[in-house]
Amino acid sequence: MTNRTRDLIPSLTALILFCFLCFVIPAIYPDMFAYSSKKIEVTITGGMSAGQAARALKESGVVRDANKLVKWMIKLEIDRTLRPGTYLIAPGDEISVANQLKAARPVSLNVMIIPGTRYSTINAALKLPKGDDGLLRALSDKENFPSELHDLLPDDPKDRIVFLLPETYSLAPGNSVGVQTVKRASRLWMERVGKFLPENADKKFTAQRGILASIVEGEAKIEEERPILAGIFLNRIDKWMPLQSCATVIYCWDELGIKKKNLTYKDLEIDSPYNTYRNSGLPPGPISVPSEDSWLSALQPAKTDYLFFFATPEGNHIFSGTYEEHLKKQKEMTE
Repeated sequence: MTNRTRDLIPSLTALILFCFLCFVIPAIYPDMFAYSSKKIEVTITGGMSAGQAARALKESGVVRDANKLVKWMIKLEIDRTLRPGTYLIAPGDEISVANQLKAARPVSLNVMIIPGTRYSTINAALKLPKGDDGLLRALSDKENFPSELHDLLPDDPKDRIVFLLPETYSLAPGNSVGVQTVKRASRLWMERVGKFLPENADKKFTAQRGILASIVEGEAKIEEERPILAGIFLNRIDKWMPLQSCATVIYCWDELGIKKKNLTYKDLEIDSPYNTYRNSGLPPGPISVPSEDSWLSALQPAKTDYLFFFATPEGNHIFSGTYEEHLKKQKEMTE
């Protein structure tokens, strides 16, 4: 080996090492150097599409080309599975950022909407600070609901809670929790319940069935009884009979901050437009968030001749077609 050849070995070795570090390693491990860079906090909200998420990352300065990032997200199969939350991402090329998104564990907020939740307590369910009116603002904006619902929404934003389907939602923490909740929960309602609305359903019909669903939610403990109860309430409305729903009376007392489990005859005299013992027809608004089953029962009630019912200690109901039969069955239960 000549001296000249020996002199070239260090240079060639350095060149090979340089190419290996600059081209081979980044190709095999595209994020290797990204993690040492300063990371940027990016929030991906629930319901964002891959394109919307990519644009949010571009606006935050994480990538230069949102379209190229979407292509890598599709290749890595994260375009439809990107979880909402707050991500810490190091700026870099699109493949590097896509790989970081796939491996990241975002900080998220799990929000559970339970069937029967009152409007007055939803803020607590959303973990919003006391006095935060983010939910009311979100409910007030029709654009947060699916377009199919825009013409069916009640005028009072608070009554729109009936379109928030009870479920556990993974959301990004921050100031947009109310908006995220309304968007996600109403979209899920449209997917699971909205398809059962009759073609000629208008604003009045939908509002009334939402109120009915909320009452059924308050009365029923057994799933199979929900369509029967919905049918009974509609039968009573057809005959101009008061609904006499204990669930509405409990709601009246709840609104005063007084919890009632067992009602007395005196309790039934509370003065409120929601008291269906004193007022005929449906109350002016829903008393809670109905479950999917209660909504479907209100939209597809059982057709029976029942007009009366009462609850047993076990939680189920005894149904009757006449008042005389109703009294007879009540007497039999106490003997």
